[in-house]
Amino acid sequence: MLRGLINAWKASNLPWRRHRIVGRDLTGNMYFEGPPMRAGTDRTRRTIEYCDGRDELHHYDPDRIPPQWQMWLRHTREAAPTIQELQQAEAQRLLTISRARELDRKWEERKLELERERLASLGSGSAKSAEGTATPPPPPPPVAEPQAPPQTAPSGQGDTFEPGAWKPAPRRR
Repeated sequence: MLRGLINAWKASNLPWRRHRIVGRDLTGNMYFEGPPMRAGTDRTRRTIEYCDGRDELHHYDPDRIPPQWQMWLRHTREAAPTIQELQQAEAQRLLTISRARELDRKWEERKLELERERLASLGSGSAKSAEGTATPPPPPPPVAEPQAPPQTAPSGQGDTFEPGAWKPAPRRR
């Protein structure tokens, strides 16, 4: 009750007030516009009053402010967003989240299906070898060829360029 009266008092745009309320977001944060911070500039001062009573700058949390209001606070948007616009954006955000969850669920099902197929193919391969059909042995690991000692001069051009070995000179004292 008392909070409602305080908000009604703040919302009244009286002529002697320096800051006027511009709007609210869906969570109850209130946005104000006041005179410029510096004389000679046209940019008005735009501020926020959080619904939970925080007003210190070090408690600024951009994740709790809708993007439309962030744009307005930073003067990248002239007009303040409307409630309908905020509701449409929130509905779009929730739709995107639900679609992402559905895609995640389908992908998890597809991964399980692929894993079952892989296990079935491995199981059928071992069943064939148990029946007497010989499976070819795995190829032997490649033998590492001996490497030539590093060259001291660079060689090649373009894509085949190989820098030469470099050894720093001893430090002079």
